Amino acid sequence: MTPPVQVHALDGASRSAPPAGVAPRTAPATRLKFLSGDVVPLVDVWVLLGLMWASRLVTGTLDPAVALFGLGVFSLVVSPKAQSDRLTVSALNDIGTMLRGVWLAYALASAVSLVVGLGNLHTLLGVAVAATPLLVAGRSVSHAAERAFRRRGTKSATLVVGGGDIARRLVTTLGDHPEYGLRVVGAVDDDPRYTETELGAPVLGGLAEVPALVRAHDIDVVIVAFSAAKQEGAIDVIRTAMTSGANVWVIPRFFELGYATGDGVDHLWGLPVVKLQPPARSRPEWLLKRAMDFAVSGLGLLAAAPLMALIALATYVESGGPIFFKQVRVGLDGRDFKMLKFRTMTPREDERFESSANHLEITRVGRFLRNTGLDELPQLINVLRGEMSLVGPRPERPYYVRQFAELFPNYDSRHRLPAGITGWAQVHGLRGELTEGMIEQRAVFDNFYIENWSLSQDIKILLRTASTFFRGDEGGDQVDKEK
Repeated sequence: MTPPVQVHALDGASRSAPPAGVAPRTAPATRLKFLSGDVVPLVDVWVLLGLMWASRLVTGTLDPAVALFGLGVFSLVVSPKAQSDRLTVSALNDIGTMLRGVWLAYALASAVSLVVGLGNLHTLLGVAVAATPLLVAGRSVSHAAERAFRRRGTKSATLVVGGGDIARRLVTTLGDHPEYGLRVVGAVDDDPRYTETELGAPVLGGLAEVPALVRAHDIDVVIVAFSAAKQEGAIDVIRTAMTSGANVWVIPRFFELGYATGDGVDHLWGLPVVKLQPPARSRPEWLLKRAMDFAVSGLGLLAAAPLMALIALATYVESGGPIFFKQVRVGLDGRDFKMLKFRTMTPREDERFESSANHLEITRVGRFLRNTGLDELPQLINVLRGEMSLVGPRPERPYYVRQFAELFPNYDSRHRLPAGITGWAQVHGLRGELTEGMIEQRAVFDNFYIENWSLSQDIKILLRTASTFFRGDEGGDQVDKEK
């Protein structure tokens, strides 16, 4: 006998979700849906403008320190994107973030004010003290409006991965609490424990069908609630769903033992959910990575031009041409490109012979270049062209890529981002011999970097690379050399 609460959830699902194989009925766009997610940053901005206007009334002019403070708070507290992907909206949850942002902005503004001698520190302190309670009050109003918009506006189409107890609880929760703004389209599982009636939502197929369902039903949100599918297969499917634009949340296992709150962690009526980061290349920050690559490689080539000219001259004097060594490597999305290096070995007519040469054929200039890592400098040209990045998985030759992909199932996943001059694996010493253990560890580190990419992480890797640049070790992977 189906529990009453599950009958209630099924009624709600059957009214809003189309059956499997039928094209979804698109809900009409409403002004409420358009406004949803925009109210919070809008109110925050008006609070900041009100504070600056009030300080101008008191002092007769807009204090430079107050203006800098407002800019800092805007950068640290006001979300640069819509808030609609947050499941639970509450001003109480935002207090910690607002306190940190407000007082960090105050510290920065007061420090600049002291250094340049502009601005009134008393006015700045008064504005900072008033900012937190006013922002909290503004968030209380905007979050209340957000919840109302979610109840009355168009809901986000949601797909549940799982067919057991947790999935059934999740379907019931979303049906009973429209303030989350989620409409369950259906569930998927390879071996669902419950029928559609017991689960409270249509069962649309197995886990492998998730990417197709995301596209066919315009799914906005995927929530993983313990599936019977194997973890290895689930990872690839979820990655594909994320590249289709869906936000993916995961209910962690053993959550009954307690789960900390923090960035990326939310709750659905007592069920903790963790938001997975969208693919790096779909985030706004990715444009900054490319901008940093372009700027650093361009400036680096200008600054290193005299040194590169000396290296080219020394190479030519010792062993003639060519100056550069070009080798096909596998980069972004498995595409081939020609990676540049200063030649460090005696020239050969056929690179196939060079690939099997031994260390005795390394030139004196070449040995110095390898020991200092200066043979890598021409790769800044690859970065400037967009074929590589400053930071990313180290590129390897097609021959090795084919071999490694057969040995390690997740090896090809490291080609989701552009290849890099340096990377997370390299700064952890994973370079050198091409043993199975070494290659597997590199793939693990490279995929970890891709899944957790951030611009700040790239900067840390570059700094760690710079600190070891002139230590005198051979550096570089075996496949990077001309042997």
